[in-house]
Amino acid sequence: SAFYDCSSLTSITIPESVTSIGSHAFYDCSSLTSVAIGKNVTSIGYSAFYNCYKLTSVTIGENVTSIGSRAFYDCSSLTSITIPESVTSIGSSAFEGCDALTSVTIGENVTSIGHSAFASCDALNSIVVAEGNPNYDSRGNCNAIIETATNTLISGCKSTIIPNSVTSIGDDAFYGYWSLTSIIIPNSVTSIGDYAFNNCESLASITIPNSVTSIGEYAFS
Repeated sequence: SAFYDCSSLTSITIPESVTSIGSHAFYDCSSLTSVAIGKNVTSIGYSAFYNCYKLTSVTIGENVTSIGSRAFYDCSSLTSITIPESVTSIGSSAFEGCDALTSVTIGENVTSIGHSAFASCDALNSIVVAEGNPNYDSRGNCNAIIETATNTLISGCKSTIIPNSVTSIGDDAFYGYWSLTSIIIPNSVTSIGDYAFNNCESLASITIPNSVTSIGEYAFS
């Protein structure tokens, strides 16, 4: 919590001597607009930039291996993010509530993405998973993150087309996508996870195929 609630701080450059950014380090720094993370930082902690709602630019250093849970939660001015090749894990709710975020690029070495990592990112319309990623892909331009081992859709956005290869829709997959008005679930899907379409306020129609055998808690709440 080194800079917790430093509400007048506008920019920060993390020097090369720093190797990790701790939990709540810049929590509620409401005037922070840009961050450059030094090349020797290897981890970004829990809620490190939580509610830095004026943050528009983040450069994640080339040696960061983990992005903690809620690291950029509610950074509502952040428009794009590139996850460098060094990153192997993205924590739960890491970018939840980043409702100006339009594009995400995920490197080939990411092998763990927590639940709700991109929940309520209502403007998200481009998700790219690097070729060669062993656990995830984006199925061309279908604007989704799909866990390949189970064909589970773990994050989607308003223009997502669910491909016929998907067998389950994961927990929180479309949580908080306010602009989603309709969706077609293919016959390949057998289960819909908890909170999968929760808080989709504009969803006016949905067809659940006969192939679906289970619907999770609060799936359409």
